[in-house]
Amino acid sequence: MAWPDRGGPESGAGGNFGRNRYKNCCRGVLRTHPGVLGYHLSVMRRCTPLLFPSLFFLLLAACTHAENADSDLNRLKLPEGFHISVFAQADSARMMLFSPGGVLLVSQTDEGKVIALPDPKRTGKAERSAVVVDRLTEPHGLAFYQGKLYVAENDKVRSYDWDETNLRATNPKLLTNLPGRGGHSTRTLLFHKDKMYVSVGSSCNVCIEKDARRAAVMEFNPDGSGMKIFAKGLRNAVGMAVNPKTDTIWVTVNGRDNLGDNLPPEVINDLGQNGGDFGWPYCYGDRIADTNFTTGTGDHCKNMIPPKVQMQAHSAPLGLAFNEGTAFPAEYRNNIFVAFHGSWNRSLPTGDKVVRVKLDDRGQPVGGAQDFITGWQDERGKRSGRPVGIVFAADGSMYVSDDQEGLIYRVTYQR
Repeated sequence: MAWPDRGGPESGAGGNFGRNRYKNCCRGVLRTHPGVLGYHLSVMRRCTPLLFPSLFFLLLAACTHAENADSDLNRLKLPEGFHISVFAQADSARMMLFSPGGVLLVSQTDEGKVIALPDPKRTGKAERSAVVVDRLTEPHGLAFYQGKLYVAENDKVRSYDWDETNLRATNPKLLTNLPGRGGHSTRTLLFHKDKMYVSVGSSCNVCIEKDARRAAVMEFNPDGSGMKIFAKGLRNAVGMAVNPKTDTIWVTVNGRDNLGDNLPPEVINDLGQNGGDFGWPYCYGDRIADTNFTTGTGDHCKNMIPPKVQMQAHSAPLGLAFNEGTAFPAEYRNNIFVAFHGSWNRSLPTGDKVVRVKLDDRGQPVGGAQDFITGWQDERGKRSGRPVGIVFAADGSMYVSDDQEGLIYRVTYQR
């Protein structure tokens, strides 16, 4: 969990020629869905120069079995009545949101791009992939506000004019610079009550940060002015969403490493109306002093704001979304859904699933996290996917991104 937002050292992401890109390149060549044929032919052209021509078709044959296995969703387990399908391919897919016109946008962090995946006929499959904006520095968080697209990169936030017709973002405007070197590298943002909120993770496993913007959620005016630290003591708050019942921002937080397999718990925090101090690096969980880090932490822990939900250590919770729609049965409405990216240094790997937390009529958790989608990890800890982002469409269907397999899944309910 040292850097759970990017996958840890076992993820195999090694730039454009890393394991994931090679695998997805092969997958892109082999997909034959007619609606995206043009896109995959372009992928083929991009892949061809990497290989000797005489080996290229051998590679296609060798990949066939792997492609069939990758596209077999039977390994994924959901409650009765729920169905999961592949909506689109998107290498290093991270955060998602829908445009004002209902088109799914995805940040491709390792690719340095934001793409659009239109499904104009509502078939449940993306018709094509369109580049919204590229040549970015690890783009991650996405938001729309007053008709403009906002993108949080590793070291900055920029706004763009949005062209719904052509699915393009133009006229970039720098709003604010962010700390961009070392440690957790992804940045998430959202708008709430006419303010922009940006999360930045810590530069370390556990330390006292010299830059107050680290391990914090900052508040800005929409134009990037008026920055203040809204919430601190959040080691790595990757997922951010507004709880519609409390009308406050809730975040997932990844805890520190090297306290064993079951400490500290991963948490969900309610930042409240006024933010505050959520404990790190001095405390974890429900006001537990981190004596392995420093002594004399009693006052810090006494005054910290405790989490709303505690979950299995090292699960690396990333995206979260609140579901108030009616497309899922009543049991699954008024729930928080959270994507677990999975551990990297636990003796028995954990995570790699989507869980849910029930809420009461006041938007407060009732019980702990329950499994919703499992099967990306087998009993030996071998992974076939790593969930990242979650978003609900206007029709109530759920979309889940997977940055290991380079896929966007769509989840629906039908008896």
